[in-house]
Amino acid sequence: MDKELLGRTAIVTGASRGIGAAVALDLASAGANVVLTARTAAAAEAVASEIVANGGSATGIGADQGSDADWGEVIALAETRYGGLDIVILNAGVAGGISTVDLTLEQFRALSRVNLKGAFLGLKHAAAAMRRHGRGGTVTMMSSIVGQIGVPDHLHYAASKAGVRMLAKAGALELGPEKIRVNSILPGMTRTDMTSGFPPEIADIIPLGRFGEVEDVARAARFLASDRSIFMTGAEIVVDGGWTVQ
Repeated sequence: MDKELLGRTAIVTGASRGIGAAVALDLASAGANVVLTARTAAAAEAVASEIVANGGSATGIGADQGSDADWGEVIALAETRYGGLDIVILNAGVAGGISTVDLTLEQFRALSRVNLKGAFLGLKHAAAAMRRHGRGGTVTMMSSIVGQIGVPDHLHYAASKAGVRMLAKAGALELGPEKIRVNSILPGMTRTDMTSGFPPEIADIIPLGRFGEVEDVARAARFLASDRSIFMTGAEIVVDGGWTVQ
């Protein structure tokens, strides 16, 4: 399984740090050509350079996941540089805690633009590219357990991540006949910059007794991108240490 993705081309959004960077590094180690996106080109290129230094194949590009035009450029880069598109990991997202009564419409829209609109655009453009190349592919959407169970003061985030889950399920039904598989991953409390402010005592209520690491999520993403999951579509993989089974 070391080079199970050899010759395939992947796009990973939000790949400059955290889960996205871990996913990009893991896919590259499995032999994939990886196009990494981030809000700034320099951030994406930094991780791409790390992959290349380790003997992998990668290119970084600055892109806004919520921009239709930017998605066109990202897809074109994958096609012209690597000859097609086989794997898309829609990881880019934003979060933020605020009470419902204090949440403004502008804040709700801004978060949804990245998390939900961005996931829709990624699926739309990926499906069109995979259809052009005629060999199918996989799209994995990064949802969250917050889109499954909800938490206080995160209404806009919960709604967007629940929407991502449904995008994956509806996309799986529509695109299955074309051998395009669409799945989602629901991470729990994972150690990233985004969760650095949460107290370590939270680990006490996680059955496995620790925060997740980005590599835990990256392994799930690689599985869904590979032929090991070839009969899985519309599925959800929960990577939360058992939090949501309580």
